[in-house]
Amino acid sequence: MSTKFKVDVSKADVSIEDGFIKVKGPKGELQEKIRYPFIHVARDGDNLAINVDKDVSYQKAIGGTLAAAVKNMIIGVNEGYTAELELVYMHFPASLKSSGKKLIVENFVGERKPRELTIPEGVEMKVSGTKITLSGIDRYKVGQAAGLIESKIQIKNKDRRIFKDGIFITKKP
Repeated sequence: MSTKFKVDVSKADVSIEDGFIKVKGPKGELQEKIRYPFIHVARDGDNLAINVDKDVSYQKAIGGTLAAAVKNMIIGVNEGYTAELELVYMHFPASLKSSGKKLIVENFVGERKPRELTIPEGVEMKVSGTKITLSGIDRYKVGQAAGLIESKIQIKNKDRRIFKDGIFITKKP
């Protein structure tokens, strides 16, 4: 007995080549590797059929994860994903600048040296005032970039109840 997951692929050009699921759309192209030998993927008209060998919980979980990843790829190549972050400061007026693929945070908690972060490839960044908007076609890269910014620009070795400064995610992709 095998479990079957179906994904509607009518909104994008989906192909299976050399162990990869490739999705093309108006905004770009993404691919996902089929990593497990017990997963079988086949095109069935306007659907993508993802089958697993046995009805074992871990195989069904991995099949469902792959189905969700393909759905996210289809949404990404058609619409794209955006994440929004905001700089919050209480004590020292910090500022944001963008220089190519770098985000520069100046005067964060009174630091003299600016903090610099590099945004990964495939993610676009816009800075306006204290707001940062990240956009791209890969949901995981956009979310990872937002998490990276939030984790790198935070206060350490100070009381978080008093020093509430930082960059925080206000809208997830």
